[in-house]
Amino acid sequence: MRRFLSMAAWILSLAWPGMAEESTIRFTVVLTPERVKALKLETLAPVITVSHRGAVVVAGRDNLVMLNTRQLLLRTQTPVSDCAFTPDGALLMISGRRLGYISDGQFHSRMALPENAMRLAIGQKQIYVFGGDNDKATSIYVVEPERGHARLCVMPFPIGAASVARTTLYFSAGNDIYRLVPGGEINLVCHLPGPPVTSMAACDDETLYFIAGRTLYLRQAARVGILCSDIGDMACWQNGILYILNTEKQSLIKLENLAGLEDVALETP
Repeated sequence: MRRFLSMAAWILSLAWPGMAEESTIRFTVVLTPERVKALKLETLAPVITVSHRGAVVVAGRDNLVMLNTRQLLLRTQTPVSDCAFTPDGALLMISGRRLGYISDGQFHSRMALPENAMRLAIGQKQIYVFGGDNDKATSIYVVEPERGHARLCVMPFPIGAASVARTTLYFSAGNDIYRLVPGGEINLVCHLPGPPVTSMAACDDETLYFIAGRTLYLRQAARVGILCSDIGDMACWQNGILYILNTEKQSLIKLENLAGLEDVALETP
């Protein structure tokens, strides 16, 4: 409990200066180690997705659970490397080298992927897959439901994370973060001196939360700052809420009413 109290103190310190109390950043503990055990997840995997209606899905060692209803969505012998909701509410999942969707407690496989244990990034019009369980997964692919997948680009380092805001794609390769808009070129937007980026949560065309070395960063209007160290592994943004999954501490928190870079004194990497 002490770690959650210290986290709450940090969150409260980020309240917008001069704003009313009701505008203070809200901090909610969604999952604790005790709740993880009660849900029979055994241990949290680095997988989280949230639908536009607020349905939160997390994964354990061999299962997938919707937290809002405590519903077991799926039990599988092959670990789930990622899952994500589409804009129309379908739940996609990658297990092994197969991409498919979940319905009625079943995984309906639809296509083979180029790497094992890949991950998903979904926008309004495009589905991307990237990463894998080896250090040669340097490509990001566009999924074309009728034709399979097509390589979008090859980078000098493995793709570590990706996220889409509307149609803008952000992705990382090593310590570098890139941005791609439809019909445009791939542009480098940030270089970090520290560990590789492992998770991203794009809010809009100019606002991106990302995690590197368990530290949470915010990129906004071409500026980058550090929000908090040792906060977790995975970030997910939906409906103005930032979810942070911490597999080491087996916890999930959500942050609402977040401030921008202009409102908080931040340490720049």
